[in-house]
Amino acid sequence: MIKAEKKNYLTRTAFPLAEGGRRPLLNLGFGRTAFTLAEVLITLSIIGVVAALTIPSMIENHNNKAWKTAKDLWDKKLVEATRQMNIDGVMTGVANSTEDYMNYFKKYVKVIKTCENDKLENCYATKFVQTGDKETEVEVSSLTTASKLGQKEWNTNTMGFVIADGTTVVMAYNPNCNSVDPFSQEGQSGQVGCMSMLIDVNGKKGPNRVGDDIQLKNATISTCDMKFQDKCISASDMWPTTAINTCEESPYHEYDERSDSENTYCATNYWAVAKKACADNEMRLPTMQELADVATYIYKLEESPIQWKEYRDSITPDSDRATELNWSTNGRWYWSSEPDGSYGAYTRSFDSSHSSWSGYSVSSSLTHARCFSN
Repeated sequence: MIKAEKKNYLTRTAFPLAEGGRRPLLNLGFGRTAFTLAEVLITLSIIGVVAALTIPSMIENHNNKAWKTAKDLWDKKLVEATRQMNIDGVMTGVANSTEDYMNYFKKYVKVIKTCENDKLENCYATKFVQTGDKETEVEVSSLTTASKLGQKEWNTNTMGFVIADGTTVVMAYNPNCNSVDPFSQEGQSGQVGCMSMLIDVNGKKGPNRVGDDIQLKNATISTCDMKFQDKCISASDMWPTTAINTCEESPYHEYDERSDSENTYCATNYWAVAKKACADNEMRLPTMQELADVATYIYKLEESPIQWKEYRDSITPDSDRATELNWSTNGRWYWSSEPDGSYGAYTRSFDSSHSSWSGYSVSSSLTHARCFSN
């Protein structure tokens, strides 16, 4: 009885009845009985800011670990497969092409689908691969040869394939490889690598970017077909053989910047064809000085560079440099981007003994072109 009375006394003392016989809310010690709406909102805002700052980092760390694990797993599978292929004598010297090599390779790796180089998009998870700079994208269907993976000397096509865990790969094989290490590169102990690969370790999931879920093995990819100095250039010559109309009423008028383009050879404009073709690939025709710079390089004249309007005689092209740029030196003329008055555009020739400049009528179908990056 005494204990019960003591308990009631404590309750009445700590929580006295309010007016009307109701007991008040617990006093929190701040001179009031609950949080205000403003305080709740401020607290939620702070939680939101902290979450915004930490959750992306947590997700990135998780993704990086997942990608690394997937890459390590793929590397392990590949090393085991190629080691056994070496033991069986089918790693080197047995195939003349990537297609031939794949017939051996898929016996050692569980390949569920293969695609020829003109159907790569049917095997690879995504249409585009983002390069490491995060600014440019390379279309997977364009990676049809070993040279597009940075192996210009291999002279083989690529193939696409998918393995059982969903990893998708574009691969090129080097028929002249002599290395037990499939990824050793030329210049390392005299060995030449056997395979070049573009690997997506998580299939269709993003971000499809080199350095993240995309792995390169003995390979490079770029929107450049090839490079000259700091510019991308197209891999081969273009020869416009069909003219377009660039007169004032034509939708192609924008491709003609001559001073009198409305009425001088605008109906039969081959120069505009070259300009449009480059623009369609987000490139442009080179300036005359850029063509002169190419001539300086091909004729090895760095000590006395060729200038914009300069004819240079008694010079011999360096065959290796000409081959490197796939540039003709048999007297071919190349369009520049610069108009020549009202009738034509400036050009430069590359010959076995000289390089000269001139102005050609836009109605001429004899001039070739190369595209340069913007």
